[in-house]
Amino acid sequence: MTAVLISSRPALEHRRVSAATYRRRRAAVGGVLVGVIALLGAFVPGPSFGPGGVPASATGAETAFERSTVMARPGDTLWTIARTHRGEISHDVYVDALVRLNGGASIEAGQRIVLP
Repeated sequence: MTAVLISSRPALEHRRVSAATYRRRRAAVGGVLVGVIALLGAFVPGPSFGPGGVPASATGAETAFERSTVMARPGDTLWTIARTHRGEISHDVYVDALVRLNGGASIEAGQRIVLP
């Protein structure tokens, strides 16, 4: 004997999902997406990384621009150093820049003088 089951509902009928179930499903899908993105971000270096996996903010940090310096000799003043190294720049402007860069107008023999 064969039994036939007859359902009172049609097979393609959709039940309404409660608002709470809908929110739980959305939260679960969102959590899975955040997890996948976090895993991809952990294993795939993006544009925020420089050569060798170093963060871009630190790339080239050790190769900072170095200013030229000269060693002060006995009898040198910022005025005489400016006369030698100023090039096309006004003498007064160059001396003022030397004073600012070297912490004042007085220098001593053997001191490294930073040039602008």
